Amino acid sequence: MKNNNTTNPFEFEQSNITSTESRRLDYTPALIDRSNQRASDLMMQVSKKPELFNLANKAIDDGAPQDLIDLIKAVYDDDQIKADSKVLDGCDDNQLGRLLESRRSDRSKSKKKNPRSNIQVCKTYISSMYAELLIREYWNKPYTGQAGSAEIDIDSLKDDQDALSRKVKSLQSKKSRLGKIAQYDINAKRELQDVEAEIARLNALRPTVRVSAKTLIKDIGIDQLRDMLKGIDPASLPEDEQAKLLDLMQKLG
Repeated sequence: MKNNNTTNPFEFEQSNITSTESRRLDYTPALIDRSNQRASDLMMQVSKKPELFNLANKAIDDGAPQDLIDLIKAVYDDDQIKADSKVLDGCDDNQLGRLLESRRSDRSKSKKKNPRSNIQVCKTYISSMYAELLIREYWNKPYTGQAGSAEIDIDSLKDDQDALSRKVKSLQSKKSRLGKIAQYDINAKRELQDVEAEIARLNALRPTVRVSAKTLIKDIGIDQLRDMLKGIDPASLPEDEQAKLLDLMQKLG
């Protein structure tokens, strides 16, 4: 068994694998470039600091987001992260939300590939989290995850609508609980904002179903319409359309 206190986490065997540039959004190339630069510098700095080997090995092997954040902040202080976040000047909420999803997706994919596999995967794993910290700093939405909490695997949920539905319902319950205390607790308010953003992000993965009662009733019978409506998950619709669907189902009996 390796001794995490003495093992340099950034020693890799030579690989002939050609690195590929991460998928990026056209309007934020600076974010990716800055994050890749910081990740490379971090790996070089940590390689010269045995006192950080244990933390680095833990961050790489366990894959816990908070461990990776702790490693980054052991090298870069809050002032550095705040200064680097200025590369996002001009990004609106929609762009920031898409950027955050993209970086989290890249981190998830590099984690699955195993950061130990080669230096490029490890670099992407670190730079994706650094980019997320820049986004959250600029957006004023600090990371609120707790150690041991499971991250949402977007790639898996895209292919499993039932699991996606269960996750959305779980988040909606959490939203309801947080809504009761958010007006009194600033941390709960921030967490509520994150939950709402997550619900919107997940709902975007679901097919949008719109119901036109007049057209359907004209073309099919009431029983067929009733069965069709039962197959629609209200959670997959925007909140205003959920009420319309439930009202229609109640009228049909």
